[in-house]
Amino acid sequence: MTARAADPSPSAAEGGARPSRLGLAVVLVACAANLPSLAPGFIHDDHRIIEQNELIRGVGRLGEIVTQGYWSVGSGSVPILYRPVTILSFALNYAACGLRPFGYRLVDLLLHAFVSLLVFGLARRIFGRSPGPLLLDPALAAALLFAAHPVHTEVLGEVVGRAELLAAAGALGCVLAFLRARGLQGAGSPGARWLFGLALLAFALGFMAKENAVATPFLVLLADVLIVRRRPAWSFHAASACVLLLCLAARAAALGSVNPPGLIHWADNPIAYMPFVRGRLTALVVLGRYVLLLVAPLRQAIDYSYDAIPAATGILDPRADLGLALLAGGFAAVAAGFRRAPAAAFGIAWFGIALAPVANLLFPIGTIMAERLLYLPSVGFCVLAGAALGGLRGRFIVIAGRPGREAAARAVVALLLAACAARSGARLYDWRDDYTIFKAALAVAPRSVRSLYNFGAACEDRGKDAEAARVYEQAIALWPDFADAHYNLAGVLGRARRWDDAVGHYREAVRLQPANVRFLVNLGHALTAQGNPAEARAVLERAVESDPRSAEAYTDLGAACLALGDPRAAARAYGEAAHIDPGSADYQRNLALAEDQAGDHAAAAEAYRRGLLLRPGDPDLLAGLGMALLGAGDAARGSETLAAAVRARPGQPIYRYQLARALEGQGRLTEAAEQYRESIRLAPSAPVPLKSLGLLLRRMGDRRGARESLERAMALDPQRKVMDGEAVRVLEALRRAGSR
Repeated sequence: MTARAADPSPSAAEGGARPSRLGLAVVLVACAANLPSLAPGFIHDDHRIIEQNELIRGVGRLGEIVTQGYWSVGSGSVPILYRPVTILSFALNYAACGLRPFGYRLVDLLLHAFVSLLVFGLARRIFGRSPGPLLLDPALAAALLFAAHPVHTEVLGEVVGRAELLAAAGALGCVLAFLRARGLQGAGSPGARWLFGLALLAFALGFMAKENAVATPFLVLLADVLIVRRRPAWSFHAASACVLLLCLAARAAALGSVNPPGLIHWADNPIAYMPFVRGRLTALVVLGRYVLLLVAPLRQAIDYSYDAIPAATGILDPRADLGLALLAGGFAAVAAGFRRAPAAAFGIAWFGIALAPVANLLFPIGTIMAERLLYLPSVGFCVLAGAALGGLRGRFIVIAGRPGREAAARAVVALLLAACAARSGARLYDWRDDYTIFKAALAVAPRSVRSLYNFGAACEDRGKDAEAARVYEQAIALWPDFADAHYNLAGVLGRARRWDDAVGHYREAVRLQPANVRFLVNLGHALTAQGNPAEARAVLERAVESDPRSAEAYTDLGAACLALGDPRAAARAYGEAAHIDPGSADYQRNLALAEDQAGDHAAAAEAYRRGLLLRPGDPDLLAGLGMALLGAGDAARGSETLAAAVRARPGQPIYRYQLARALEGQGRLTEAAEQYRESIRLAPSAPVPLKSLGLLLRRMGDRRGARESLERAMALDPQRKVMDGEAVRVLEALRRAGSR
């Protein structure tokens, strides 16, 4: 099969009305094969890049979008990647449908259909129209294979796969606009200039959607050499280099440099930390796995981090040798097919050029392997498949008098495409939520520490703490220095009240990341719960020194100080937390509790009032305010406030008891007795209100009722933690009086 030169004639290049129907078929197959991608919610990275990203909350924040990094949590930008076009597309989605996932997923599916249509347009430029059965048309077959290929399911499984979709659309749009412009240029049409400009714009948008579109100028040059086959348009290629420099300048301005430090994590890509030769050999191992995924996408995973792909052992490692053979074979095939089989040479070269920026051969990237990275390179694989079909069709199938071969070939092609579509649908079923996708990943790559970690987090979300602890322990066994796994495991153990074990893992997390304030805060919290508030106080003082704006650190420091019996220091710490986050009613409540324990009931009352301004009618705050007012000597207002707490939450026995105590202090004994009885009714196994009611009834002259209440309290309190000396003496006196 030979490649055609670009032709300015729409009828020649597109084949009249028939290609429009074929293009519609490509779109329908792309949508039908991947329809399950519309069902899930947000998954994995979607949570941080979409749900937790303030930048997408308004299209009017365009200035911030183009000057901040791609990874953002809340209002904080993490300057490691720069993809403003992708973020802007999410902002447009948010403006249209808020945080409802369906709208985002629908846009992604339509983008995939559009990219598949662009692949069809490119394949038509390469193969032209082919007479005969449609399924044996190389261009159509290539586009349908791209539309249904299961390796693309990761791009559609997560909404953030849109970066790949936009980058591929930009690259293909640039190539197609360039080819059309070259056709018009050859015909002397003035419209060529506008198309050249459109091509440059498509490249810029693609690169600003995702960095791997940096391959676009080289893909355009490839198309110029192998499809146009005239003197290259060097002026356009120089202009595309200038556009690339401008995009890199914008990236550097937003991130601080073209390639910000700290981008690559060891667990995500060990190649970055290997000696050069061993790293390149391991990259060749990955190359072999990429090709296998394209040929037989049967075992797919969301993550291939350490130790899913063991490092190459040396030059004799057969996995690396396979990758090297594929690389050398690809170069040889391109050189041999440059004139004899330009379509096949184009497909192989496209695959190599598009994969080069993400293959870890030229330079390490942020991940050792990811199926989403095959989205743009797979265009070349599909073109190569179309070229192979064209060659087979020409040599073996269309033979006079042998129509059976043609029918068999159509059946085989249809079966392969149907298998691809079925596999895509089945694979997308794994993407229905975080738990399922990482469980499926572990079936393929059980030694991936990131998959173990993320599956553990998904288990926690489902309340499966035992399973979460098990997989966190597996991740730590594979990589003992996995600080985040130690941290999450400690949280699970803390919920189980296994404080000694939790403290041990928090200590490991802090040892590995000593400046991580979140780790320090939770270590301090666990130490307090363990019964070691002195060390907790020291750890939390380190935390607030590292981050004086951490309200959580000050809050846990206050708790440690209270546990040490230092309410005044606790009040200072809680006051700092409330100052940092004045909108938190809980911080005001903590401050009030500390002030109350420190004996400053007036200050406690003020803090409770501030809390009630933030959370009006909150029964806990009302009850606290009532007790603070009583402590300050304002019995009337204290009782009124406690009564309001009871009205707000009538089923809370503690509020009833506190109100009864206040009423008793005011001499309103009958009302107090009523509230004690309600508290007992709500909490019949609690000895405290029984004891208080007994003493009150004794005071009111109801000796029988007093004895009954105190006897019940004694039965519920055999250790006499509630029934103090006075209550016991009263009960004994009542018993003696009753025996006479």
